[in-house]
Amino acid sequence: MGSTMTAKILARAAGKDVVAAGDVLLADVDVLTVPDAERFIDVFVDEGLRVWDPSRIVFCFDHFFADWMPSGAVREHPKIHRFSEDQGIPRDQIYDLDRNGLSHQVPVEEGWILPGTVSIGADTQSATMGAMNCFSMPALSSGTTAVALTGKWWIVVPECIRVNLTGALPAGVLGKDVAYRLIRDMGGFVDGRVLEFAGPGVASLPIDVRMGIANGAIQIGAQTVVFPGDQRLLDYLRPRARAPFVTVEPDEDAPYYRTIDYDLSTFECLVSGPHEIDLIRPVSEVAGTKVHAANIGSCSSGRLEDLKLAAEVLEGHVIHSDVRMAVTPISASVMRAAERTGILDVFRAAGAVVSEPGCGGCYHGNRSPIQLQDDEVCISTSVENLSGRMGGVGSQIYLGSAAVVAASAIGGAITDPAPYLEGKVGVR
Repeated sequence: MGSTMTAKILARAAGKDVVAAGDVLLADVDVLTVPDAERFIDVFVDEGLRVWDPSRIVFCFDHFFADWMPSGAVREHPKIHRFSEDQGIPRDQIYDLDRNGLSHQVPVEEGWILPGTVSIGADTQSATMGAMNCFSMPALSSGTTAVALTGKWWIVVPECIRVNLTGALPAGVLGKDVAYRLIRDMGGFVDGRVLEFAGPGVASLPIDVRMGIANGAIQIGAQTVVFPGDQRLLDYLRPRARAPFVTVEPDEDAPYYRTIDYDLSTFECLVSGPHEIDLIRPVSEVAGTKVHAANIGSCSSGRLEDLKLAAEVLEGHVIHSDVRMAVTPISASVMRAAERTGILDVFRAAGAVVSEPGCGGCYHGNRSPIQLQDDEVCISTSVENLSGRMGGVGSQIYLGSAAVVAASAIGGAITDPAPYLEGKVGVR
């Protein structure tokens, strides 16, 4: 019997020829990615521990991304620099101010995350990096400490679900919409398995859109996701890869727990919430819900494709007078690209605030431009919509794509972006 992509990657990492679902492995970790809110440093300092390989740890300033944040950056950033210097972690591996961004975005942009490898991230959404044809998953609390110390990861080889894609997404539909459809359709049976994407439809998806889909792994119920190593991915990686790599494909007779087929042309804009991530409806069912705030950013959005599409919706319009809007690019690199191409000018002309790259308004603790009051409603591209996530515990957070957020900011209520995109090129 053949092997899935997941089994092949984990076999290599464990030094074995073949593994199967249910096998228990001690796998070598290729890269550990760490945000600036991680606490394993304190354990290492208190116990006098040393990291397993300074060349394989990458820090990204994302949650507390500016020095004027006394509750975070002023305390955490110097600690990271001191720790890295003591441990011999190269300065170039600390993505701080002017290089900052999300800890599962910047390592991809900078060529750290490569096909066939195992990456562990100290953030819940680290499965995002599975778009790179690798095995990537989060390790929290003591798990991060163990990886940093040993470079190893105990894992039971998971079963896989094959997701076959055909067709192409309609204009205005993004990776976040795909993730919500999968949450709605698959939440009852994924149960910690891995989603492996396949089929001719994958080629139609830009890398940004793939990452937006992979970002939803935890909410779908998957351990992680793995995308194939196709030509589009090779074109993306070759200019930035830091080491040679070999892509991984499943065998024709690879065993899958289940195979599901999707025609991408049937996908539509969806909205999640409020309060519950799996309360998912077409935008038409919540259209007209008044909003006070609109937010584009976080690890599930804020990439160039998201910003481009939102700007196409906003171009020639202004934000409703009752709405305040913030846009946070996912990384400094994306922010520069959006500035260079005039995308940020469109946001500013419409009346939005463009903030420093990072987690942005997704979490109120990072002093974002949006702090919701108890009686307010926000439409956001954030990754979570739990009560109090963006401020007051009585506020309501609806989640949607960047296009939905932009259209809603114009209308002052949740709005379908389709009318604003008629005659425009759109994403892809």
